[in-house]
Amino acid sequence: MQSADHPFDFDETGGESFRQDAAESLESSQEPKSPEEAADRFGIRAALVVLCIGLFIAAMWLVTGPSFEKCSALENLAQRNACYDALRNNLFKPPAKGGDLRNG
Repeated sequence: MQSADHPFDFDETGGESFRQDAAESLESSQEPKSPEEAADRFGIRAALVVLCIGLFIAAMWLVTGPSFEKCSALENLAQRNACYDALRNNLFKPPAKGGDLRNG
């Protein structure tokens, strides 16, 4: 004899009613209950997308920029020296904003 409150009761078709109840509760928990919750979820998702895009851009910037390893891998001496000159000129550029202490 089974109790009616047992979570694994079988319905007439032989399927478990517990699975259907769990699916319904999962669907109802995924829907935001108020407009504020929907706005919060949108804000969090938008922030995560912007963060991922920013990290991707930063990684691409680090990979594509000139480096000592790239210059030292060149076999032609003239190309290697030109690469080092470009790297030195790039590193000696003054900052775009706030780093000029000589005028202060």
